[in-house]
Amino acid sequence: MLKWGIIGTGNIAHTFAKALQVAKKGELVAVGSRSVATAEKFAQEFNIKHSFGSYNELLGFDQVDIVYICTPHPQHYDLALTTAKAGKHMLIEKPMAMTEAQIKSILDTAKEHNVFVMEAYMYRCHPQTLKVVELIQSGAIGQVKLIRANFSFDGRPLGPSSRLWRNELGGGAIMDIGGYPMSFCRLIAGVANDKSGQYSGGGANPIKVKATGYIQPDTKVDEWSNASVEFEGNITAQLFTGIFADTDCSVEVLGSKGSLKVVNLWRPDLTVLGPVQIDLTEYGKETKVIPVELQETNLFAYEADAVADAIAQGQQECKYMNWKDTLGQAHAMDAWRKEIGLVYKEDQ
Repeated sequence: MLKWGIIGTGNIAHTFAKALQVAKKGELVAVGSRSVATAEKFAQEFNIKHSFGSYNELLGFDQVDIVYICTPHPQHYDLALTTAKAGKHMLIEKPMAMTEAQIKSILDTAKEHNVFVMEAYMYRCHPQTLKVVELIQSGAIGQVKLIRANFSFDGRPLGPSSRLWRNELGGGAIMDIGGYPMSFCRLIAGVANDKSGQYSGGGANPIKVKATGYIQPDTKVDEWSNASVEFEGNITAQLFTGIFADTDCSVEVLGSKGSLKVVNLWRPDLTVLGPVQIDLTEYGKETKVIPVELQETNLFAYEADAVADAIAQGQQECKYMNWKDTLGQAHAMDAWRKEIGLVYKEDQ
């Protein structure tokens, strides 16, 4: 059993802690926060044996094999470097860091210290996503032409104190959830252009990114943005993300023979958002509903067990989101932000 420590005690930390309660190959043994009281409260809630009032104390704890870093985005970089130097494996919440340059530095440091690291795009590990990949590989919709992907929600009720509203905390739509549609279109384009027929986990890099969006003048974060992305093989993608615009969050892939659609790709563990299934339509025929068999319903448990499998095999990266893919993702995200003029201090 892989022994996990969590750095950070926010909402996503709670979600991942619950996942480790049902994961087959890992257990949560420690939590670290910037205050003793917060760490102890979190530890009590999840019956964790060890809690620490500083991140460095957790990183120095010899019973922890791997750390889940889930603090606000701008803190990931320094924490990841410190974690690697401490000899701990790590799963880092997306985005892994604020810029491509920071991410390259993290991966170089992880390689130097021989530790595992993965950017936590958890949906990539889920059977529903793997089934979509299988259908694309099998030629079920023919040659891929267009990918549509949306992810948005109405974050206005959270108010200006939320990190989503704050530029210094990496707020805005693109950095918070825009990475999901970008990572999906890159995945599908990569699979479609891979003539070997073997899923490598890597996504394609765009040859062109064009975008529009709205940056709030006071908060300096993007409220919403559209991106048009072009890949080799005459594949294009239309993406939308927004934190003040609650719309359909489905994905769709159109090909020469048909199309497939997934209503709930990002959070298939939340059935209120839609069923776990793929709608496959061959042109001129009725839509077929393809169910996805699940051994586990917790999305993050799949991710935790995929990480454990990779580490058990002596790997430094996970096939579902490998290092090359993470670097390509960062490059594409930097390009998207540049298109609409979204800037953070890390860009200086």
